[in-house]
Amino acid sequence: MISRFSEWVHAIAPRHIALAGLCGLSVVYLACFRYDLYGVEEGAARALLLNWSLGTHMLNPVAIMGFPDMRALLLAPLNFHWIGDLTAARTLAMFLTLATGLMLYSWAEKQLGDETALFASGLWLIAPLTISQAGSIGAGNFLVLAGILCYWSSGYYRASKHATPGNYFVLLLLIALAASMHPAGLGMAAALLWHETLIQRPARRKRVALYIGLGLMLFLILASRAGWPTLSFFVNPLPALTTVLTGGSVADPSLGAGLLALGLLLIALLSGIRRSRDDLFSAMLLGGVMAGLVSANEAWAELALTYILFEGLRGLIQLNNRFGGNGLLRRRGMAIFLVMLLSTGFMIADKQYFLSNRTNQLHGVDNVIARLGEITAAMDEQTMVATQWPGRTMLATRRGALPLPPLRKDNPDAFLHQMRGVSFLVYDPNSSGMKGMNRQVAELSNRIRTEAMLPGGIILRLPDQRVENQGAGKR
Repeated sequence: MISRFSEWVHAIAPRHIALAGLCGLSVVYLACFRYDLYGVEEGAARALLLNWSLGTHMLNPVAIMGFPDMRALLLAPLNFHWIGDLTAARTLAMFLTLATGLMLYSWAEKQLGDETALFASGLWLIAPLTISQAGSIGAGNFLVLAGILCYWSSGYYRASKHATPGNYFVLLLLIALAASMHPAGLGMAAALLWHETLIQRPARRKRVALYIGLGLMLFLILASRAGWPTLSFFVNPLPALTTVLTGGSVADPSLGAGLLALGLLLIALLSGIRRSRDDLFSAMLLGGVMAGLVSANEAWAELALTYILFEGLRGLIQLNNRFGGNGLLRRRGMAIFLVMLLSTGFMIADKQYFLSNRTNQLHGVDNVIARLGEITAAMDEQTMVATQWPGRTMLATRRGALPLPPLRKDNPDAFLHQMRGVSFLVYDPNSSGMKGMNRQVAELSNRIRTEAMLPGGIILRLPDQRVENQGAGKR
């Protein structure tokens, strides 16, 4: 009986065991997700709203914000049957994340060795940041997906004798996807150009085609979107690095966790920077981490997490091999300790993320949007707001929302005039780029009333200019 069972177990292919494990992991992901209208990244919210607007043939104020990033194309299949279903969007993001994990394992097994592939892929899949990025449909997992797909497509591109084979256009679309979501995409594009033109040294026609194609694609993407309108630039990277270890649901980031993650990232960079010449995906991760530092958010932190886990763990195993003696603990002691420490910390953070979502706790921007929904609940459906997060606001409140207006430094009355019909102004006064708005509001403090001030932002009620004009006419 025991021998038959043993034979049956050995007959199961390892890939089938891995797929069964991913099925179990998908249940964990689904249990951790939110099932309300909050917790979605602003770029993903705009992409979903535009897709749903096109799918229902209804006008939506999100259309005036310009083109969303290319997550809209990845989420477009939901329009066939799941218009307006945020759970379906999160589930699709989960499937793409698990597929990315499989491709990461396949790449790491080939480039870094079996041990690194197994441990790093497993840690990446259970990392709280990876799960929270899937739940928020964040850009981080899609950046990693774009990079690993570029790695696989580049092999077919190199093998082709033609200057512009089919995989050439696949590479352009993948770089466009990455660059539309985050400045890290520019670093990934630079790494692709460096690797495929200067390192591989293909025929001149291929080099010229790649330079022209990527240049035109990046210009069109950035010009059509006016850069990255949903991101903040030149911010302190430590809060983002904190999410590498704790995930994206922490209300008050810990400076210690951020410094620890920074130290791990620097160690991984020292360990893996030489490998970037020999491996395209490693070079793209490195380029994304470097270029994405100008806008250090959770998407950038996901790239940093990927680099830390794969390159850092590979370097640690090599260090163990060099200085360790005989025996498992001597040869793998440090690696085993780090894997156990990280897996324990990740599971604790995953549990906190699960409990936070089950109790419907809201943090930061979501708390501000929820308060706005309470204030406007009894008001007319046509009540309009101008907000720093129009996509998330429309998704959660089911009301129209406009982006923040341009400032009128010379004439505060002109600022109010252009806000006719808008009842509320919502933004985060502490975020970068909002100093001008703070000054504008301060100049109009006698006419603008504060409805709520929360850690994630402020809600201001604008004056009803029709009433003011009627009062001025009577005088």
